[in-house]
Amino acid sequence: MARSRYFIVVFVLCIAMFNAPAVQASEAELMTEINVLKAKVSEIDQLKIQIAELQKQVNEQKQCMMDQQGTVEQVRRSLIQSVPSDRLIKYTPGEGLEIAPCGFKIQADATFILQGTPNANNAADGTHKGRCDAGWSSDIFIEKSFDDWGLALLHLEPGQGTGAEDQLALYSNVDRDSNDTGSNVPVTELWYEHYLFDKQFTITAGKLDPANYLDQNEYAFNETTQFLGRIFRNSPAIEWPNDNTLGGSITIAPKALPYIAVNGSYFNANNSWEDVFSKPFISTELTFMPAKAFGYDEKMWGGNYRVYWWYNGLDHSKLVDQGEMTPDVVKERNYGVGLSFDQMITDVFGVFTRFGWQRPDLAIASTNPNTAPCEGSWSAGLQVSGKLWNREDDVLGVAIGQVLPSQHYKNAGNGGAAEGHFEAYYKVKLTKNLYISPDLQCIWNPRGISEPYQGDDNTIFVYGVRGQLDF
Repeated sequence: MARSRYFIVVFVLCIAMFNAPAVQASEAELMTEINVLKAKVSEIDQLKIQIAELQKQVNEQKQCMMDQQGTVEQVRRSLIQSVPSDRLIKYTPGEGLEIAPCGFKIQADATFILQGTPNANNAADGTHKGRCDAGWSSDIFIEKSFDDWGLALLHLEPGQGTGAEDQLALYSNVDRDSNDTGSNVPVTELWYEHYLFDKQFTITAGKLDPANYLDQNEYAFNETTQFLGRIFRNSPAIEWPNDNTLGGSITIAPKALPYIAVNGSYFNANNSWEDVFSKPFISTELTFMPAKAFGYDEKMWGGNYRVYWWYNGLDHSKLVDQGEMTPDVVKERNYGVGLSFDQMITDVFGVFTRFGWQRPDLAIASTNPNTAPCEGSWSAGLQVSGKLWNREDDVLGVAIGQVLPSQHYKNAGNGGAAEGHFEAYYKVKLTKNLYISPDLQCIWNPRGISEPYQGDDNTIFVYGVRGQLDF
């Protein structure tokens, strides 16, 4: 028993002796691995520190960018606030697009007209059967403003068709908007305007529309939105230059007398652009504004009372009685006077009247076919705002007038009765950009013919509809 215990002890000691180096080796390896792990942990800690620093830098950069964006936004808002609201880039229906930073304003509109008549007294086939014709026109305005001291304008006006005009023989025709350019794009106006003495003195020069400086009217001056008949656009008793032409105009509007404006204009009457001072059209107009003079509310009682004089330097022949010889060319000059009044009656009603007279013993110059051979004309009308029936943007217009041939013209064998005109339209606002206007015209004694033996004496009715689109 004792010997077996001894053997077991010796066996255990032997095993311990043999296994001792292996245990010692395993401990060394573990220490090595521990040291390696400690080194890796140290590296991770360093990486964590670097990552934290990088994150801090990123956060600082983000904050800097946010601060910069905030500064830019503040500057932008400051600039916007420092610019008047009417100088910003903006679009207004009917007034176009304003690009204030460069001073440009672009405006365009299109007008479509359908007109018919049951009695076309000048039909090409010689009959008086009914006709229905159409036409369109467009006005494109490009303006460039120069602070508060100047303005340049380019007006393009393409169009096609003449409505019912070429089917009717009248002293004053029925579609002032007709503008058949064959869809070409002509330059209607091209001018520069300069302001002096805080806009008390204005000088305009270039290719001008003479009607913009003579015989204007608040309620009867825009054929695209108001009356279509020519008699209600301008007096037929003005012998205008032959189309828009080279000219210049000066307007004086003193601040000491804010209710007075005086205009003087000079145009090349034959539109030849050659020898431009030999055939002049000269006009002057005085405008009186009673609301400003008497301190009335202009939004309720605004009005303009214009009186004018004009002179046409084209060569004219004198009218003579039938049977007498008419000289081929007599260098007679034409001239005339007129008035154009418009007056608000509250913010619902507006009234207007026109009267014109020209020298009665002259034939209209053959180089200027656009003027009626009459001694005088008158017209009067009423405009009613749709406010009266809760349609604030609608407009009703009614007008009546006559073209008055001279006794000299009658004695020369022409129709001598007064040609009468009546027109009514109703402008309906469909959208902020689109208007539709039914229109009715009635003309009696067309071209002065009032007796059956003189030819056709039928009253002419012209019905139509106008569409106006503001871009």
